Amino acid sequence: MKKKVRKYLQEALGGDLPEYQIERSKLKVHGELTTNLAMILAKERKQNPRQLAQEIVSHLSRHADFFEKIEVAGAGFINFTLKKSVWQESLKELATVDWRSLVTRSGEGKKALVEFISGNPTGPLHVGNARGGPLGDVIASLLQAIGYEVTREYYINDIGGQIDHLGAGILYEYLKLFGIDPGSEPPQYKGAYVHDLAEKAKEKFARRFIDTPREEAISVLGPYGVELVLEWIRSSCEKIGIRFDSWVHEKGILASETNKTLQSLEAKKVVQEKEGALWFAPKDEFLEDREAVLRRSDGRPTYFANDLAYHALKYRRGFDFMVNVWGANHHGHLPRMNAGVSALGFDPEKLHVVFYQTVRLKRGGEIVAMSKREGNLITVEEVVDEVGKDALRFFLLMRAAESHLDFDLDLAKRHTQENPVYYVQYAHARLASIFRKAENQGISMTADPHLTRLDLPEEIELIRLLHEFPEEVERAANSLEPHRIPFYLLELAKAFQSYYARAKEDKRYWILGTDIDTTRAKLYLGAILKKTLAQGLELIGVSAPEVMDSE
Repeated sequence: MKKKVRKYLQEALGGDLPEYQIERSKLKVHGELTTNLAMILAKERKQNPRQLAQEIVSHLSRHADFFEKIEVAGAGFINFTLKKSVWQESLKELATVDWRSLVTRSGEGKKALVEFISGNPTGPLHVGNARGGPLGDVIASLLQAIGYEVTREYYINDIGGQIDHLGAGILYEYLKLFGIDPGSEPPQYKGAYVHDLAEKAKEKFARRFIDTPREEAISVLGPYGVELVLEWIRSSCEKIGIRFDSWVHEKGILASETNKTLQSLEAKKVVQEKEGALWFAPKDEFLEDREAVLRRSDGRPTYFANDLAYHALKYRRGFDFMVNVWGANHHGHLPRMNAGVSALGFDPEKLHVVFYQTVRLKRGGEIVAMSKREGNLITVEEVVDEVGKDALRFFLLMRAAESHLDFDLDLAKRHTQENPVYYVQYAHARLASIFRKAENQGISMTADPHLTRLDLPEEIELIRLLHEFPEEVERAANSLEPHRIPFYLLELAKAFQSYYARAKEDKRYWILGTDIDTTRAKLYLGAILKKTLAQGLELIGVSAPEVMDSE
């Protein structure tokens, strides 16, 4: 509908129009749609915006078969109310056309890379770092919806001190399995999962490390532990419906890319020696940022050097659009990364970062304490076993990424309307139940129902909301805000459930009523509602059950 309004505005004014908005009105007194075109255009033409808005309204008056009412409001907003018949007839397009064809394919012919999760392989995937999983996965799906060819990628930080600490933790537990006092300080990584890794090491290596020098044992057990943890991470990702196209090892980047990147930076004269180390310093202020060190005084490259080399490789692989999904604690890393890729001659505008805040688990109204190093973390697999994949994904997606999230495990398990994922899925299942009843009553669907029978205000509102789906997908994709889809689904489910509940007191709201033409029109609307709920749920990786129980 917005595209049709935009077309009429273009015809009315002609020429190239500035960028402007057409939005669904938040209040009914402001019509159904509203635009700021007159205010934007008035600045260019140096006209009074309200006067220009009135001129635009006059031009649009010839479309009386489309517009019920057009009004100028405020400083120059134009509010539109469409004919009821326009909304009714528009259902035919929604019924017959794939929603993807209604989305502007701005990414057609382009390649996108979405890198997400990328947690250190020193422990199982837990709810804190798992939030980036559904976020990245759905961002990838949204980019695919607007035409991009998308690669999902996981970057494995498999070098550095944390690998040695993991090896030390495994050795500590390994020696205890043989009744030997480890004779060292308790390790940084501990807990049940480290004990499990030690059990695996005992099975594989037997007594090999009992008399082996400590450093040698750690150098073997650390990488061995990483291999096992990566198997767990892959399994956890699959359990929550995430499959990566590519797994990139930092170890491989160090071996093949880092030195080339450092040499390139040296050639471009954007590095300086200081205190025996090599610093990235396109400007002097970088010399105050210890995270800008590229090579330590002992000759070892830093994480920043390897990560910059990894990003340079991303550019050379030919991606037009790159997204990193990072924890909020990486905010400080972005300015360095943007400066680094720019210094290497790449366009930093192609690199986009979505930051996400931490997740806290709640059970029984209390926050559940978690720490990987203390060993009391709650893994993704444990949460999936408790609440299910659908609830995990929906709950992790239904807040803006930069908002803190409290994940209420008790709420996620409830089969009540208070549980948002259950609420949306139940709306779909309720519609499926209606169609089963219609079939049992011998009521058949028709491809050309009497859509004028859909004249209740709630029915017109449902049609309006259905038209929002392709636009909401576009907005979510272009803004990299996947939470928009659960928000939309909740709004659509609420509108349907409210409409359905009215049938208890008003038989005009009966879907399977006594008038066959009205029933078929309502079923036609119901079929599109059911399809849209299913498509939205599929987009965020959540199932759309045909049957559900309630408490």
